[in-house]
Amino acid sequence: MNNSSMRRHGCAVAIAALATLAGGSEVSAQTLRCTAIRLYVPYAAGGGTDVSARLIGSKLGEALKIPVIVENRPGAKSVIAYQALLRDPADGCAYLFDNSSHSLQSVYKGLPYDPAKDFKPVAMVAIAPNILVIDPKLPVKTMQDFITYAKQHPGKVTYASFGVGSTSHLSGEVLNSAAGINMVHVPYRGSAPAVADLMGGTVQALFVDPLTAKPLVDSGKVRGLAVIGAERASAEPDLPSMAELGIADLSVPGWWGLFTRAAVPDTVVNELAEQVRRITTNPEVQERIAGLGGQAHAEMPKEFAATIAKDSARWQKVVKERNLVLE
Repeated sequence: MNNSSMRRHGCAVAIAALATLAGGSEVSAQTLRCTAIRLYVPYAAGGGTDVSARLIGSKLGEALKIPVIVENRPGAKSVIAYQALLRDPADGCAYLFDNSSHSLQSVYKGLPYDPAKDFKPVAMVAIAPNILVIDPKLPVKTMQDFITYAKQHPGKVTYASFGVGSTSHLSGEVLNSAAGINMVHVPYRGSAPAVADLMGGTVQALFVDPLTAKPLVDSGKVRGLAVIGAERASAEPDLPSMAELGIADLSVPGWWGLFTRAAVPDTVVNELAEQVRRITTNPEVQERIAGLGGQAHAEMPKEFAATIAKDSARWQKVVKERNLVLE
């Protein structure tokens, strides 16, 4: 049997298994034909998005009885990974696992693709709220203290980000507007140097994922102030949410989710989304996601698409109000 035949045979078996798991429903005539599923991650290995992608990928592989190959394609505001997905056939054998930074694609200028038209949401996997952490040498203990301090020192408080146009950047812009303060943005090329300079006192604040924040907060290397979202995070339950502090513009948490090419048939996408939903109800998966600072939370394609649309509109509003140009 040649490689092409093996590819068709392998995924026909996988889709039959998937249809059975989803309740016996039939897949459309445009069936998947692959011996493996490729899962692109737009970040380096080891972060929360990468680890959760590998967790979900391994469980999908077990269910479908075919390999799920995770490929890290970091860089260029995730464009490298998104283009890699677009180079694969729209046969349902290739996916991308991203976080809520996906919604920022709508505010970038000059992208080599249309983020709304070229990609299709498959399923949200978990809620993953970012945490505002600060240099512990600052003479503040609470979020209100920090806002008061920033007002007393306009243009003197700096906040790091993982790059211009990242969620860590725009979250700081939202806080500036909502709290009436003027923190100065200092962009970095990724999380590692930003975190290092925060701990070294070069910058004073940073919005960062819970997997990175928790050990630093627990060890006293940084001080946690608040969690983006409507509820407190399981990773740091003593930290208040932005919603309970009255900062409504930062009351929407981040998330992790799965995408594919827009041309992949809806029937295939819906079947895969149902399998992801089943995976997120697994107690082991829920426990491991909680260990990453997230909370298992499945959204099916239409619901997930609506969440992304709301997120994108919110970021577009921020960019317009702050007169930002993101390329």
